[in-house]
Amino acid sequence: MKKNRIYLLFIGLFLLIAPVFSWWTVIYADHQMRDQLLQQVRLAAQGIDLERLKTLEGSKNDLEKPAYGQLKEQLARERGAAYQCRFVYLLGKRDSGKVYFYADSEPSNSTDSSPAGQIYDEATDILQKVFSLREADTEGPVPDRWGTWVSGFVPLVDPHNGKVIAVFGMDVDASDWTLDIVARSSIPIGLMLLILIALISAYLLSRHVEAAPGLVRRRLLLPLGVLMSIIIASMGLLLWQQYQQRVTDAVHHSETEVSGAFQKSIDSV
Repeated sequence: MKKNRIYLLFIGLFLLIAPVFSWWTVIYADHQMRDQLLQQVRLAAQGIDLERLKTLEGSKNDLEKPAYGQLKEQLARERGAAYQCRFVYLLGKRDSGKVYFYADSEPSNSTDSSPAGQIYDEATDILQKVFSLREADTEGPVPDRWGTWVSGFVPLVDPHNGKVIAVFGMDVDASDWTLDIVARSSIPIGLMLLILIALISAYLLSRHVEAAPGLVRRRLLLPLGVLMSIIIASMGLLLWQQYQQRVTDAVHHSETEVSGAFQKSIDSV
């Protein structure tokens, strides 16, 4: 009887802790992913030539300028190198407070392309604060005319006067973001559920009068096997994603260094 009460006590504690732990795990995974997204955006933003950017007006007049085409090519490369990124873009802000596009990573003939000067009416308060406070931030999931996104923003500040020239943005599809959170959260949550199932199993096996041990084992074998399979698959997926992220970051860092060295060699000629 005493042993059964101990099992019931632990089971009750787990049932109380489980919702809080699950919520904390999801929040922590989301926070960790936002930090990684900002690191990725900062790394990509370092390759933007501010002097070239300052030659643009943020209007249709930019479409014929070589600097505009060069920026679009660079943004397209950044988008290809970034993990799960859908859009990369540069935003400016008018004196009236309207946010507009300098350039984006989409081909000019794409229906998703935002040409120079296009107003971004969906600019949120967080994006506006990045311009005003000059601090990087993330937002989302937030819907706009292209879909629903989690976005990272980094201000590009003129070192001479401290003014924000533009904001470098990167969008990740909200559905991909949610799947990543599930993958990261499933392992600790699954392990907790495994412990809970083990406690319940031990409790039921200890009650020989109410249930035959062999029958209990057979009934618990399937859910335990399924849960273990989910945990192992989630762990494998997470490790694969982390490996892909490290490879992408390494390639992107090398590309940035090569691009910077090439640009310096051109400028020195």
